[in-house]
Amino acid sequence: MKILYLCSDIGVPVLGSAGGSGHVRGLVNAFTRAKHTVVLVTPHLNRSPWEKPAKLDVQVVKVEPGPDIQRTTVYLKEFSKMLGIENSRLPTEIKRILYNRDLLSQLRQLFNSHRPDFIYERYSLYAMAGVSLARELALPLIMEVNAPLAQEQRVYRATGLGDLAATTERWILSQASAVVVVSAPLREHVVSQGVQEESVHVLPCGVDPVMFRPGDRDPQTRERWGLDGHQVVGFVGGLRPWHGVKILPTLLSRLVQQHKDVRLMIVGDGPLRKELESELRTIGLGDNVIFTSALPQTEVAKLIPHFDLALAPYPPLDHAFYFSPLKLFEYMACGVPVVAAGVGQIAEVVRNGETGLLYPPGDVDALTSACNRLLSDASLRRRLSQAAAKEVHEQYTWDHNAARVVELARSLTAKSALAAKGA
Repeated sequence: MKILYLCSDIGVPVLGSAGGSGHVRGLVNAFTRAKHTVVLVTPHLNRSPWEKPAKLDVQVVKVEPGPDIQRTTVYLKEFSKMLGIENSRLPTEIKRILYNRDLLSQLRQLFNSHRPDFIYERYSLYAMAGVSLARELALPLIMEVNAPLAQEQRVYRATGLGDLAATTERWILSQASAVVVVSAPLREHVVSQGVQEESVHVLPCGVDPVMFRPGDRDPQTRERWGLDGHQVVGFVGGLRPWHGVKILPTLLSRLVQQHKDVRLMIVGDGPLRKELESELRTIGLGDNVIFTSALPQTEVAKLIPHFDLALAPYPPLDHAFYFSPLKLFEYMACGVPVVAAGVGQIAEVVRNGETGLLYPPGDVDALTSACNRLLSDASLRRRLSQAAAKEVHEQYTWDHNAARVVELARSLTAKSALAAKGA
């Protein structure tokens, strides 16, 4: 099939190292492995000009916001600064809204005479161009929802456009032919927006089974990061409050009491890094932690097998746990035993004592106990890691998700054809 994949989110550089970027590439690559043809349309390839772009063997069309939008964004930034508003989100929000016009114009030129079989879109705030194109070309539109973005804007970013974002989200979801969500709580959220239950399908995140798999610990990687002679407790992800990273200094301070050679390896970056570095230095553990910064996905895949255990330390949240943590599936696929907060989809994927260890979110005593147990028991680590890798490679791959999406698209096409005959 010919698939138009839309990722119009300016916060997801499709060739970058962010988790959302890996999600896009994982599904696109799975489509191509299944012999489908994909064109990926996006405004953003890389976050930094120094970042080496990931390889993606499909046609990638970059549609940037036009000069009018760029001028408007600059003016709004200057306007906010004049009022003394630092880090205003308003310019970005207006940019997202205006970008729809430019994107739709480009999509019309590209696909009016070269129609895809269906459109698959990663939902982003105010992203109405995909809906408009699907209507004009009478094509199925499958919308992938990874988070309740309007709610996140209100809770975490306070943009001041909460009502508009929520109204737009309801409209976009109601116009899609089908909605794919990554977790059961997200399914409930989408249904609460007025979408029919039978139109919403749960597809958790997955892995590239070739990239993320159990492997030997190569000496060069261990030497590069100074891992020789140490047990490694690893974390992969953004250093943000909702990822639970604030608990890491306390955890490390407890683990070193029983395991003097332990190292905490933090693979990722984010706004909390300076705070974490400062706290770790203050408690005298600066030499026991390794910050790698953000790494390309291929390097992350090579590094995870060097972990003796991997962490998904999500804290208690004020809202439903709607995440489908990509890190969880990547850890398990690489055959690394996981210690994770037993909440939401994590508690569905990880069977406590069989494919990993779970603990109550925010309970640092239980987290420490689980980590100490694994660090002290090589046979338990081996048993959990083998079962986890088997589970993920059999049930949670991008190839499995891609097959489900194509099956759904074909059913939508057949349904539309029947309806046309009936008319």
